[in-house]
Amino acid sequence: EPYRVLSKAILEDNKLITATPTLTTSSNNTSDESGLYSSTATNTGEPTYYFRGNVENNYVKFAGFTWRIVRVNEDGTVRIIMQDGINDNATSKFNSNYNNYTYMYYTNSQAKTQLENWYQTNIGNKLNLANKVASGNYYCEQAKVKYDDSWTSGSAVMTTYNKYTPDFKCSTDGNGKGIVNSNVALITYDEVVYAGSYYGKSNEDYYLNNNYYSWTMSPSGFSGSSSTVWSVNDSGITYIGYVNTIVTTRPVINLKDDTKISSGNGTKNNPYQL
Repeated sequence: EPYRVLSKAILEDNKLITATPTLTTSSNNTSDESGLYSSTATNTGEPTYYFRGNVENNYVKFAGFTWRIVRVNEDGTVRIIMQDGINDNATSKFNSNYNNYTYMYYTNSQAKTQLENWYQTNIGNKLNLANKVASGNYYCEQAKVKYDDSWTSGSAVMTTYNKYTPDFKCSTDGNGKGIVNSNVALITYDEVVYAGSYYGKSNEDYYLNNNYYSWTMSPSGFSGSSSTVWSVNDSGITYIGYVNTIVTTRPVINLKDDTKISSGNGTKNNPYQL
């Protein structure tokens, strides 16, 4: 059969769920259906198509690793997150520096350096792989959501999580941080909540849960003594990660909009093969 374009295959292989998801609790505490949703809460107003819940047909094999599809971006590129953390789920600090709000930002972090080194070794140095990856303004480190009303964030205005509704927008915050132009980075708090997680709510049955702790690239505020970043724990719960603690790093990349698949239907046993 002819090769299919990945972004089109995702839309062909899933019935779009039109119900409004519950974005204030985790999906296993709601009756939200698992599957593909769309949102126009994006910078361009164009729809992004995202997976939510206990999705079992969003597997991709690429660069010798297993990945999960997070969403089809507004421009038709496909955002994927590695099923495991880099270097066989090795744990590491987001940042050894922690005593200032500036250390909650991905572009000021050790996580960025480590992730980019991993990418270069496993994908960037291999032309046949690197040329499938889109580079550009695909990532967001804007300080949007904080853990506690009393926590500070320099000049950025942050909303406490229990008053916050996620979106797929990104702009420059009061500290001059926002869109990150790269070919690899991390998932955001907003994307994790859209996927089915929520602070303090156990959710083992959504596709991002891989039974490891992992970092996002979304700041969660400065506690007064330490910078923090939103993270996901080994039960799939969104939680506060102090930047100098050690958890895994799960890379996120975007596959170009014309990426073709040779086979597969997205299931664990028959993943989309590029």
